Amino acid sequence: MQTPHRKVRIKLEHRIEYPDPIRVEAGERVNVGREDADSPGWKWCKAADGREGWVPVELLSGEGAEATVLQDYSARELEVRPGEEVIVEEARHDWLLVRNGEGKRGWIPAWNTEPL
Repeated sequence: MQTPHRKVRIKLEHRIEYPDPIRVEAGERVNVGREDADSPGWKWCKAADGREGWVPVELLSGEGAEATVLQDYSARELEVRPGEEVIVEEARHDWLLVRNGEGKRGWIPAWNTEPL
């Protein structure tokens, strides 16, 4: 996995799959669903406002159908195209939180990138 605050180049396009994903603040309670079979380490969660999305398991405290979120988090994805260069801000379970040249931030799959 790439080191945070490193530049990477996009190899494969990524389109936003969930246009209005979960956004939660530390201390919020969420309903916890299934774990992602393709990318272990992520749980499908639903916030009180009805928004849903994948949340890294290490940001959840509690067992069972409800958990408390340990830090502010947004599941917002970023649309990227091949050849684009982005800065990695965070890496979790085969996904990268990146910032593009326009200052937009979002999650993309790590397997769509290559180090510079």
